[in-house]
Amino acid sequence: MKKKVIVAVLLCSIVLTSVFAFAGCQKYFDYESIQGYDIDLAKAVAEELGVEVKFMRIDWDNKVIELKSGGIDFAWNGMTILEDLKKEMEITDPYMNNAQVCVVKKENAEKYNSLDAIKDAKFVYESGSAGQNIAKEKGYNGTTADTQMMAMTEVLSGTSDIAIVDWLLADFYSTSDSSFSNLTYTVTLTEEFYGIGAKKGNVGAIDKLCTAIMKLQEDGTLDKIAEKYGLEDRIIKFDYTSKWDSLSEEEKAGWNKIEERGYFVVGCTLFAPMAFMEE
Repeated sequence: MKKKVIVAVLLCSIVLTSVFAFAGCQKYFDYESIQGYDIDLAKAVAEELGVEVKFMRIDWDNKVIELKSGGIDFAWNGMTILEDLKKEMEITDPYMNNAQVCVVKKENAEKYNSLDAIKDAKFVYESGSAGQNIAKEKGYNGTTADTQMMAMTEVLSGTSDIAIVDWLLADFYSTSDSSFSNLTYTVTLTEEFYGIGAKKGNVGAIDKLCTAIMKLQEDGTLDKIAEKYGLEDRIIKFDYTSKWDSLSEEEKAGWNKIEERGYFVVGCTLFAPMAFMEE
């Protein structure tokens, strides 16, 4: 399927997500329709661990709240590892390289091609994202959007000059035949790493997850998933040894609950190539 079809489906999903959020209810993504690097990896991890996985649409700004309340078991959707988040949740070692970049209309690429040139622009970024953190640190004038896709849509419409989004997302759409093909990325603001988060204290769940990823790495599954989405040069190989036998019963409790019910819930939003919908 061409990427332009994926974009159309994504935009529809964004609208639906907003409707669901407004209605105050949470919905699971359709297991067969959602795909992406993080999605395929989570499915493979679940199979390795002998449980199922469900994918829940969440407001990314509320990921810590969702973990604390038990609404989700993992925040797993291209989550940038930040020092503030380490205080709020358990996080795996990095599993992928990324960066935050400035997305602009192609016609404005020369206008916004340096740190000095962008300082007075009007920015937009996903609420609760690494992009918002960077904008705050640098004192950029901007507003928030519900998703990174919606942030890029604001640039297309001319509502904002620059969207601060993940490099992986920007690269996927700036090189595709899609509704976003009139956009490009210019300035790289910071390099970063993705990690997977669990509720603070839920060390056992993180241990099980990392142990499974190590096995998938060793048997070649990880490389196959990366190759499927063109991310071979972005993945970071794990070097992890299970700590399960040395954990306390309290630290194991979170995973034991997951195993008892037979599935874990991944909280995510939509952005390719990490998670997106396809017909």
